[in-house]
Amino acid sequence: ICGPENILSHISYEAPIPDLIEQGYLCSLTSKAGGLQARADVTTLHKRGGEFIDSEVQEMMEADDMVNAAIKDIKEKSSERRKVLIFASGVDHGKMVARRLRDKNTYTDEDVCEVYGDTLFRDEEIGRFKNDKSYKYMVNCNVLTIGFDYPDIDCVVLLRPTCSPGLYYQMVGRGLRTSDRKDDCLILDYGENIMRHGPIDR
Repeated sequence: ICGPENILSHISYEAPIPDLIEQGYLCSLTSKAGGLQARADVTTLHKRGGEFIDSEVQEMMEADDMVNAAIKDIKEKSSERRKVLIFASGVDHGKMVARRLRDKNTYTDEDVCEVYGDTLFRDEEIGRFKNDKSYKYMVNCNVLTIGFDYPDIDCVVLLRPTCSPGLYYQMVGRGLRTSDRKDDCLILDYGENIMRHGPIDR
């Protein structure tokens, strides 16, 4: 959008994420790929308009073996984390993930919540997630990508592959805010997004 003949002639100032992390304005990130059984093989997916086709993504991510492997991996890797934000590939996928998180009484309705576009009392659920004594996990699909601000998030789970650098940055960015309650934010990636787009803190 910048050029001699455009409305904006040049970039006047840049604030790269690595610099903001180094200067203490954003928190550091620790990124981990999902285990092999829980990781999406995106080579089989087709694209439309530069993005993976939603129906194919959801079908892949909702496979029982993949969901079970991902949940096991998430539980293990986030066991020491306080607030975990999970991005699902679709509403049905999100509900499946939340249900499996609650399986075997490891976590209950008091630990796991879900918010989607048609969720009733969505603001109340988000408010409870922000309460220290309530939800640890919040599962969402296309709701908390933009404009959701909660500095205490110390783990972001990407259970959806995307070709969009912007969407990838928005999801990971939910964990970038600094807080006295965390040292870093753990990024768990099950869609090969970090391999595709690169780490945002480098």
